[in-house]
Amino acid sequence: MGAYKERRTAIRNVKKLIQNPANVFCIHYSQSQTYDDDYGSISPIITSIVIKSLDEKIDKQFAIHFEADKAGIPKDQIQDSYRELELRILKSFNDFVKRHKNCTWVHWDMKNIHFGFEAIKHRFEKIFEDLENYQEIPTNNTHSLLIILERMYGENFVEGPDKLESLIVFNNNGLQEGLYLQRSTESSEFANKNFKGVIDSVDCKVEFLKKAIKKLITKELKIQNKNLYSLFIDFITHPIFHFIGWIATISGLVAAIIALK
Repeated sequence: MGAYKERRTAIRNVKKLIQNPANVFCIHYSQSQTYDDDYGSISPIITSIVIKSLDEKIDKQFAIHFEADKAGIPKDQIQDSYRELELRILKSFNDFVKRHKNCTWVHWDMKNIHFGFEAIKHRFEKIFEDLENYQEIPTNNTHSLLIILERMYGENFVEGPDKLESLIVFNNNGLQEGLYLQRSTESSEFANKNFKGVIDSVDCKVEFLKKAIKKLITKELKIQNKNLYSLFIDFITHPIFHFIGWIATISGLVAAIIALK
């Protein structure tokens, strides 16, 4: 797909998001290095999930330590119940999805079984031992903001190994969001039982996704690097360019009228 088609597809997807903001959810989650099988990183446990609606009326947090608190499990014993507590948050998340079957989900690079909707599905099947009650989110109902930005501005639209972190920093005038943790750090912080630090990190990522979509629509989202095509589009759609075009049109009409005299 060429740059023109990629950008047009991305813009079309963004426009769809604003048609019904109540049915658009931003989502992100955290996982832990505490594995419960012999397959390494294939099946890390889901430790928290955060969901926010684009119209800001829904703000949900599902987390292992919240479920532990409900069950009266002390912090120093929580590691003995991770599987049971994960089951609870996956069930709550699945029930939420069932209540919002036709909604659109915006995420950041949740693309495969290692990190993404497939990973959540895998954990659900592993714990419940089947998918009979699992409410799958159709791929057509998910949009990666990362892919949208890459299609609009090119793969190098922002610098740094963690593009989400870099984008947040760039849109905060170089000031890093204090709550942000990289995924690997979230895992280690969970292992250290810094549960608040983990859920705050996931929450700030989802909050930024929500704000970024709105700013992208109003062309207020700051982009560090733009490809030549996006720069050209920005130029010809700028109000000054339209003003110059209007002046040129008027000048042409005046010249034509004078020539007729």
